[in-house]
Amino acid sequence: MTADGTNSRTVREDTLEVFRQLGMTTVFSNPSHTEMKLFETWPDDFRFIMGLQESAVVGMADGYAQATGEPSLVVINGGPGTGNAMGSIYTAASAHTPMVIIGGLQARKLQQGAPFLNAPNATQLPQPYIKWAAEAARPQDVPALIEKAYHIAKQAPQGPVYVGVPEDDWIRPANPTPHKVRVVQPAVVPDPQVLADVADALNSATNPAIVAGPGVEIGGARRDLIKMAERLNARVYGSPVWPRGAFPENHPLFGGVLAPLPELINARLGEHDVVIVLGSPTFTLFTTADLFSQAPAPLDGSDSPKLPEGTRFIHVTDDPEAAAWSMAGTAYVTPPDAFVRRIVALLPQRPRVPLPELREPIPTPEASTPITEPYLFHLLSQELPSTAQVFEELPIGRAPFHEQIPLGPDNGYYATASGALGFPFAGAVGYAVARPDQRVVVVVGEGSAQYTIQALWTAGKYNLPVTFVIPNNSGYLSLKYYLDDTSQKKWQEGWDLSGVDMAGLARGYGIAGERIETPEQLRASLRRALSADGPVLLDVVVSDPGLFRL
Repeated sequence: MTADGTNSRTVREDTLEVFRQLGMTTVFSNPSHTEMKLFETWPDDFRFIMGLQESAVVGMADGYAQATGEPSLVVINGGPGTGNAMGSIYTAASAHTPMVIIGGLQARKLQQGAPFLNAPNATQLPQPYIKWAAEAARPQDVPALIEKAYHIAKQAPQGPVYVGVPEDDWIRPANPTPHKVRVVQPAVVPDPQVLADVADALNSATNPAIVAGPGVEIGGARRDLIKMAERLNARVYGSPVWPRGAFPENHPLFGGVLAPLPELINARLGEHDVVIVLGSPTFTLFTTADLFSQAPAPLDGSDSPKLPEGTRFIHVTDDPEAAAWSMAGTAYVTPPDAFVRRIVALLPQRPRVPLPELREPIPTPEASTPITEPYLFHLLSQELPSTAQVFEELPIGRAPFHEQIPLGPDNGYYATASGALGFPFAGAVGYAVARPDQRVVVVVGEGSAQYTIQALWTAGKYNLPVTFVIPNNSGYLSLKYYLDDTSQKKWQEGWDLSGVDMAGLARGYGIAGERIETPEQLRASLRRALSADGPVLLDVVVSDPGLFRL
């Protein structure tokens, strides 16, 4: 105690100890002055990961949390810093990524006015893209509030949370009794009767199918899902938008990723009599077929999207809200990973009869100049390590990417869960912070890369094993091909990105960058980049692929 009877320990010291007890000793940050009191006499047992812009910082923390399965820790300014980060927070919420975001606020005595970097109603700024937000009523309550935030972030459905902390709170006296972290352990298991009922439905189905969503992979049940599919001899589809790979794409039972259009989903799933959807909404949609027409639109009197009448849909999710609006006839709120693990024992082995092919064999692309995207992906698949963790953002090239790169059981696959651009470029860097023993490969267009381009600096600063492969087609071509030929020419300034030198940008951020324009360069460059000690960016000039496929 001090001479005036207050505690000599500070809120900052108590909070650091809470971070230690929670295992959150890696901090992703781009701090402003409102956070600097937290970083005074920074302890040696904490790891500080610096990012150059808040959207990249949160994206990196997103990748880190997906790698570890634990909440990541972000410290950014609570006003404009949080505003900069909102796109990445939106994506983390869509991916159900557990994350504790501490927003630095101005000192309490300044908040009556309008100080520089002020964040009025700070807890409302990141809404509604976070699970929960709070600001301590008293400085000494900050450590307990951060622990509460951690437990909320980690409970299903997981997601980012936010705690606003005024700058001066860190140096105020802590509570006399140091805060001790409690144990909050998830103990939800599937109901045995539900497991039995679903197993009966699947066992009696003539042509069952599985839709694999990210919830299966988040819970580490990928190999259990393989066993489930093989026992049922069931076709497995990736959930629409496929933000995280939950089933190996090179498995003979894999039927591809469902397109996010209701008409195409129904055409594919209507062939089956029972479909179980695991760890995904039913379904994430992008648009409807009628909106591809450029004809004048009449009054819309059509029904909302519906699933095929002749197919029974069973939905398993840990998200009560997703279950509440599910199009499936029956939805169960339970952990998808635990559900898969427990139901396998209730499924007797069916005869392993080869299923009909769903598409024509994919031809091997030929070398050409300029290089085509399929040829780039074909060569990448030949050089890709079997344990590489792949981050992809190719709004126009996703179909040929998956056709040419059927990822195996030990390959991780990560993409944006929200549609907001920028996650893979930063998320890959955060993943590599958590798992520097694994090669991380980013395949992102030159347009998408601009959203979190600052992550290149962090990759270089910490010498992370990340290979950035940029199919550079000089434009936002996913926008170009929404337009007819006349409109494309008139609105060229809206999609044309010619002149972006990705290799030069990489070198400017301190990492190796190489521009590739011929097939002869490509294979050797890929081989070097995938085994390099540290980050490398390959800027591969590719041809305009034309109209994209979903």
